[in-house]
Amino acid sequence: MFLHDHVYAIVPARGGSKGLPGKNLMKINGKTLIELAIESARDCLYVDAPLVSSDDDAILDEALRLGVINHRRDEFASQDDSTAGDVIRDFLHATDVEIDPSVDPWIVYLQPTSPARTADMVEAAFDVLSEHQPHAKALVSVTHPPKSPYWTLTVGVDGRLHPLFPEVYGLNRQQNDEAFMPNGAIYIFKLSEFLKTGKFPVDGAVPFFMSQEDSIDIDTLEDYERAKAALERQR
Repeated sequence: MFLHDHVYAIVPARGGSKGLPGKNLMKINGKTLIELAIESARDCLYVDAPLVSSDDDAILDEALRLGVINHRRDEFASQDDSTAGDVIRDFLHATDVEIDPSVDPWIVYLQPTSPARTADMVEAAFDVLSEHQPHAKALVSVTHPPKSPYWTLTVGVDGRLHPLFPEVYGLNRQQNDEAFMPNGAIYIFKLSEFLKTGKFPVDGAVPFFMSQEDSIDIDTLEDYERAKAALERQR
C-alpha cells in the first residue's frame, strides 16, 4: 500500500488539437474522455484530489459539472508546442489551486487520451511504486513497442540509410522483449524531481507495465474509433 500524504492528480485537457479537434469531450460508453480521466483519479484510493488544467471553456465547464477543481491555464502552457512541463509549471504559479511545493507532493499526471486506464490501474501503479520506497522518486507506465526500435534507420549527411542504433541493429524478436516505450497513461513523480529538470523524470523511474490494448492513445479519429470499439466490447 502506498502510504504517503499529498498526492495530486493533474488532468491536462487542452481545447485545441490539430489531430482531432475537441477530442477531450468526445464520448466512450456515454462518458467524455475528460470524465474517464477524472474517474481514474477520483476513484483511486491514494489520490487526494484531481485537478483539471485547460484553456477551453467547455472543458472547464465539464470539470465543474463533475465537481472537480479546475484551472484555466496560462497562454504559454496552451500552445501547440507547449509541453507537459509547461502545464506543471503553470499549476505551480496558479492562484486558484493549491499545490504547496514545500511539502514536496507526489504528482500523478493522467492524460484524457488514455481512456483504457482505470482507477484500479492507477492504484496498482502506486502499489508498484511503494515496493521501491523510499528510494524511487518516479514511475512511468510502459508497453512494448509495436515494432522493434532496434531496426530503426536514419538518413545520414551522405543521403544514405544508416542504423539509428548501430550497436544493436538487427536484434531478433526475442531480444526486442526487453524494449519498452512510455504509453502516456500514467506518470507519477515527486514534485522535487520534476523541478530539477523541468521534465518528467523518466531515466531511473520505476516501470509499470501495461498491455498494448490498455495503452491506446487517442490522437486521431482512427484512434478514437478503435478505442471506442475496444472499450465498448469490454462493457
